[in-house]
Amino acid sequence: MSIPVTPRRMEPLLLPKLRELFPDVTFDTIGRNDLEPPFTEATLADSMQGMSTPISQYARLRLTVRCARADHTGDWDKAARLWADIAREIIRLGNVAPLISASLESGPVRMEGEDSRLVDAYGVLLLEVSVI
Repeated sequence: MSIPVTPRRMEPLLLPKLRELFPDVTFDTIGRNDLEPPFTEATLADSMQGMSTPISQYARLRLTVRCARADHTGDWDKAARLWADIAREIIRLGNVAPLISASLESGPVRMEGEDSRLVDAYGVLLLEVSVI
């Protein structure tokens, strides 16, 4: 007999809380190209992984933060600090159901976007989530 499980996406669970905690940041699941500088944007994208136990599943959560100044240049320092703040809040939420745990896998790493004047702070968190 197998246990019926339902994979859960992480973005719908995390986005409302993160929007509440960081009201000056535009959160979404895909990067936006309609924002006018200055702006601060954070993008979450999960990738469901294998089962960690019969009732829980791993998920890798990619977090990207982009901060643009009024002169259309990127602010790496602000993006890296904000990335760390957001990651810390996600890890803190790691023991709130249905999350079981959350930890840092990598990041923040400096990434250049299509517009080389902008830079992203990018990294990955490893989440474990209950699927029952």
